[in-house]
Amino acid sequence: MTALDLNVAPLPRLLANRPLWLRVGVVLAGSGLMAAGSWASVPMVPVPMTLQTLALFVIAGVCGPRLAFEIVLLWLLEAAIGLPVLSGGGGGLESFVGPSAGFLAGMLAAAPWAGWLAERFPGFGRLTAIFLLGHALVLLCGWTWLAIGGDPMSAFTGGVLPFLPGAAVKTVAAALIVTLARARLKAI
Repeated sequence: MTALDLNVAPLPRLLANRPLWLRVGVVLAGSGLMAAGSWASVPMVPVPMTLQTLALFVIAGVCGPRLAFEIVLLWLLEAAIGLPVLSGGGGGLESFVGPSAGFLAGMLAAAPWAGWLAERFPGFGRLTAIFLLGHALVLLCGWTWLAIGGDPMSAFTGGVLPFLPGAAVKTVAAALIVTLARARLKAI
C-alpha cells in the first residue's frame, strides 16, 4: 500500500480499476441511503428533524469527497424532479425555495468537505470532530436561509437550537459507523 492509498476512502479504493457500473451502483445506493435518512423524520417547525445528516456523514466517511458529492447531488436532483426522497416523502422544486433549502444546500457543501477531511484524518476522535463541524456547516447554511426570510434570532431558536442535541448524537453515531465500516472494508 502506498502513501496515496492511505488517503483514499475505502469505497473509491475498492472501486479503482473496476467497471463503471459498480461506481454507478454505489452512487445509486448512496442516494437511496440519503432518501431513507430523509424518511426517518420527526415533524418540527420550520423544518423536520431527520437522519439525513447521519447518512450524509457515513457516506462522506466511507466514500470520500467525490463519491459523496455525486451521491448528494443525485439525491438532490431526484428531489428536484419530484421523486419522494425528502422528509415526509417530499420532492419537487418547491423544496429548494422553502424552509429546508438552506439545509439542503449545506448538505451538498458538507459532503465533499467532510469526505476530504475524513480521508486525511481517520480515527474515531478525528471523525467525530469533522462530522461535528460538518453539522455546524449544514446548520449554518440552514440558519442563513431562514434568517434571510425573517428574524435571525427566531431562525436560530427555531431552525438551529432544537437540532443541536440530535446533531451531537448523529455525529457520534456516524463516526462510530465509519470507523467500524473502514476496519471491515480494509479487510477486503
